[in-house]
Amino acid sequence: MQWNSLVPCLALKSQYYDVITLIVELKKRMSAASTPRRKPTYPGSLTDLHRFRKTAHGHDGSSRIVMVRKTDQRTFASIQDGQEPKLETITRETIETFRGERTECKITTETKDKEEKCPPDLIEALTGKVSKSNKKPTVKIKNSKMDFQQECLQAHNEYRLNHGVPPLKLNRDMCKFSEYWANNLIKKSVLTHSNNRDYGENLFCIQSSNPNFIIDGKKAVENWYEEIKCHTFGVEPNSLASGHFTQVVWKDSKELGVAFAKSGGKIVVVANYFPAGNIIGHFAENVPPVGGFQTNNNHIDLSDKINKLSIKFTKSPSQKFNEEITEGNFEEDFLEAHNNFRRRHGVPPLKLDRKLCKYSQEWATYLAQRNILEHRPGSNYGENIYCIFSSDPNFTINGHSPVETWYEEASQHPFGKEPSNLKSGHFSQVIWKSSEFLGVGVAKNSQGSTYVVANYSPAGNFVGHYVENVPAAKPIVYEESIRTGKDSRPSTSSITSLSENYGKFSEFAIESLKIHNEYRRKHGVPDLVLNEEMCQYAQDWADTCARTASLQHRANSNYGENIFSVYSSDYSHTPTPRDAIKEWYDEVKRHTFGVERVNQSTLHFTQVIWKDSKELGIGMAKNKRGQTYVVANYSPRGNYIGQFVENVPRPKS
Repeated sequence: MQWNSLVPCLALKSQYYDVITLIVELKKRMSAASTPRRKPTYPGSLTDLHRFRKTAHGHDGSSRIVMVRKTDQRTFASIQDGQEPKLETITRETIETFRGERTECKITTETKDKEEKCPPDLIEALTGKVSKSNKKPTVKIKNSKMDFQQECLQAHNEYRLNHGVPPLKLNRDMCKFSEYWANNLIKKSVLTHSNNRDYGENLFCIQSSNPNFIIDGKKAVENWYEEIKCHTFGVEPNSLASGHFTQVVWKDSKELGVAFAKSGGKIVVVANYFPAGNIIGHFAENVPPVGGFQTNNNHIDLSDKINKLSIKFTKSPSQKFNEEITEGNFEEDFLEAHNNFRRRHGVPPLKLDRKLCKYSQEWATYLAQRNILEHRPGSNYGENIYCIFSSDPNFTINGHSPVETWYEEASQHPFGKEPSNLKSGHFSQVIWKSSEFLGVGVAKNSQGSTYVVANYSPAGNFVGHYVENVPAAKPIVYEESIRTGKDSRPSTSSITSLSENYGKFSEFAIESLKIHNEYRRKHGVPDLVLNEEMCQYAQDWADTCARTASLQHRANSNYGENIFSVYSSDYSHTPTPRDAIKEWYDEVKRHTFGVERVNQSTLHFTQVIWKDSKELGIGMAKNKRGQTYVVANYSPRGNYIGQFVENVPRPKS
């Protein structure tokens, strides 16, 4: 560019004085350059100048000359081998002049500044090392949820190692459930166990006035483990004062789910275990002392495993298993219960089918293993399912209870027309006229749930066929004919007596009285009679137990008292009176007759048949959690020390 070509620009108005300054600068630079100047090269990261804000001087483009100034400043650290990093600042400035829309002249300048000392935190970020001149502790950024879970798992396994039991493994699904329940507890500001029956559960809560308070995973486990001071090894505990500790080291537990929830300075920790621990009757074998169970010559005792494996060579697993969880001839009693009810409705009896029983047993075992309650998909048979939970490891089930439960739905069935829902579906399948064959299977899991599956062929409950297959019951006055199948009818005076005596009581109370007296007659003691005031008294306490979801005796009661609780995942399930009274009576297996001593494990049984007791009051209540409570009161009360021999006679032969 020639100087003469720029002279006309001097005639511009005074507002362009900055442009004149630019031209003077351009002249100096051009005269100093004897050869064409090479375009400087810069690092690629510095060349994109257009992303920086432009500062324009002059008019908006209508003038002949417009100058645009662009400034780009970058700071970075340079590292050379064996040397400390140095901080470099590069400032680049580009000036352009335009004639119309075309660039007339463009000049770029660049300046560099170096700082010998680089900030320590930047050195650490670049090299991964802390500057010797300014060494400061660093704070590790954690994933608090996962770190907590790992710390908690590690603490569990350290304690379990001390007791010689296998380590736990973290289960993500269980962690999610623990997190859900922890959030629920922190939201409601309560500390109560969940209703989940699949897992064992430990809870821990800690609070601080510091809202930024945090907790590590070991704290909760240490707190639970401290209960070891309350535990007596080698025997079944009398209380669950050490229940948190025993669940931490429970031998059969394999998986852990843990999480915490926080609100201000309050933290709630929930830990779940699978399989669940603290099963009554299994503490001695699952809670070893520190150092583990003692074995001869440091060899592992495999006798239990060998015995379990040997079962298949003597009896089929299902046969052995069913003998341990059922009483009497379960299949025959189950069939008899069906046919007694079917006879009441005037439909033909069912016949037991072995192939159908095998089919039912397969599904019952499947349900028990997974602890779920659902129908078999794609089945060609009719199907009824029953589930009952008991914390007693020796609990057994009889063949009548499931059928009686299903039959209770008769009160919800609209006889003579098609039902609009399946609220009475179990009942209608029991007495379905066209069904001819029956199969049944029973299975129990380690959590205490017993499953009964019944299959029917041909299947019932077909829409459009209810009226012809589900007839109403024939009038039967005498209740005992349900079991005997006889059409025996009491005299008119007997009917009047029953109406006068029992008309004001519930069917549950009347049936409970009959079952009590059935057991009492076995021991030759007088029958009980119902007391209306005592029934209301028992009902009030049953309501309290259901509302608070707690199983405890009423304080300062004037009566003897038995309490029963059962849980069912089928919230519509209601236990029969026999379920409760039979569980109390079954303690007879552990009672020693003729000895004057108090056996804490048989006090329900002894109160049922206590000779001097004359009156009975009984009530039942359910809650929305699937729990049912039965409370029975006795007057005069039983279980007096020094009076067991005369009041608890042996059963008659």
